[in-house]
Amino acid sequence: MKPLLRSVAAAVLVMPALAGPYSPAAGQPGSDAIAADDARFVTWASEAVVTRGPTEIGFEESALASYGSEIDTIGPADASPEAPYPVVSLGDGGSATLEFSQPFGDVPGPDFAVFENGFSANFLELAHVEVSSDGVNFFRFPSSSLTTSSENLGEGGAVDPTDIHNLAGKYLAGFGTPFDLAELRHASPQLDLQRITHVRVIDVVGTNDPALGSVDAAGNLIIDPYPTPYFSGGFDLDAVGAFSATTTTFAAWQISQGIQGSHPAADSNQNGLADLVEYLTGTGAIHLSRSAGHTWIEFPRLSYRSGGNLRVEHSTDLVHWTILATSINRGPVISDHPDVLVSESGVAMKWVTLRLPFTASSGYFRLAAVPTITP
Repeated sequence: MKPLLRSVAAAVLVMPALAGPYSPAAGQPGSDAIAADDARFVTWASEAVVTRGPTEIGFEESALASYGSEIDTIGPADASPEAPYPVVSLGDGGSATLEFSQPFGDVPGPDFAVFENGFSANFLELAHVEVSSDGVNFFRFPSSSLTTSSENLGEGGAVDPTDIHNLAGKYLAGFGTPFDLAELRHASPQLDLQRITHVRVIDVVGTNDPALGSVDAAGNLIIDPYPTPYFSGGFDLDAVGAFSATTTTFAAWQISQGIQGSHPAADSNQNGLADLVEYLTGTGAIHLSRSAGHTWIEFPRLSYRSGGNLRVEHSTDLVHWTILATSINRGPVISDHPDVLVSESGVAMKWVTLRLPFTASSGYFRLAAVPTITP
C-alpha cells in the first residue's frame, strides 16, 4: 500500500471473479493467509538491512523510496488496513534482508510468513522471497504469476490473488503470505533447511516492459500496480515471522515433526531414513563417487544437534556391517578404519567427506545412528 496516498482508491477497487488455481484472499474459504496473531509464531526477525530501489525505475531521475526504516520490520507484524503505516517501503526492485537471532527450521506445512500492508484484497504489491542458512548464499522460492501481461495495471490496478503463488504481498495487512521450506529441499547443498538464519524480500517490478520487469519461475512477467511513483513506492514490508525454532534435541525435533515418542530407528515419514539419522543430518543424503583411485563418500551433519551417534557403515552382504567412521554426540566424524581418511567443512551444517581406497568400493554403504547413552 502507498501510505497516506491511496485512501480514495480503496473505494473503487473491487474483487475480480475467482479465476486462478491458487489460494484466494484472506477470509475466503480455502485461503492459506496467516493471521498476524496466529499462535504458531514463535520467532520474528530481529535485524534488517534495507536496500532501497527508485520510486519509478523507468524514470532516470527518480528518487529512491524513503518511507519507513529498518526498525519497522523488526518484531511481530503490526500493520492493519486501518493503520498501515509501521512499514518500510522498498521501491522498485529494492530489498530487505532480515536476520533471525533464533533460527527456524522446516516442519510439516508452512514454516514462515511475510506481511505487507495492503488495504484491499486485490491491491497487491508483490515481492520475491529468498532464504539463507549462512547469510551469504540465498535461494529463491519458485513463484508463479498468471496475471496477464498484455498491459500495465497502473497504480490503482487490481490483482487476483488466485493467480499468485509464492510471492509475498498476496494478502492485505494483518495477514501474511505463507512459505514452506520443503519446496527448497533440493535447492542446494549450501542450504540447511533446519536452520534458516536470514530471509530476503525483493520487490517485484510489476511492469510488462521486459527490460525492467520481474519474472516468475517459469519466466513469465509478474504484473502488479506500476508505476507507483511515490516516496512509499514498491513493496511495503511489515514483518516476517516463523513457526518452529531450530531444534537441538531429538525429543524437540520429534515434537516439531508431529512424531513424538517414535523409536529412533523408525521411519515415521516413510522416506527411507531412520528418524534419528534424519534428525542428525537434516536429509540423510549420502553421495558416493569414485575418482583418482579412491572412493569418496559425502554427507551432511548438523553439528548443533545432540543426542545421537552417527555412523558410516559398509557391508558386502547387507547383513554384516563394519563401522568406517563415527560422530559421537555432535562431535567431529572420526575414522574407525586405518585406510579411511575423514575431513569436514562448514560451520553449523558440516559437509563430511570420507576417502576410501578403491579396493573398498564394492558392497554397500549406509548412514546409521544410535541414541547417545547418558549416565
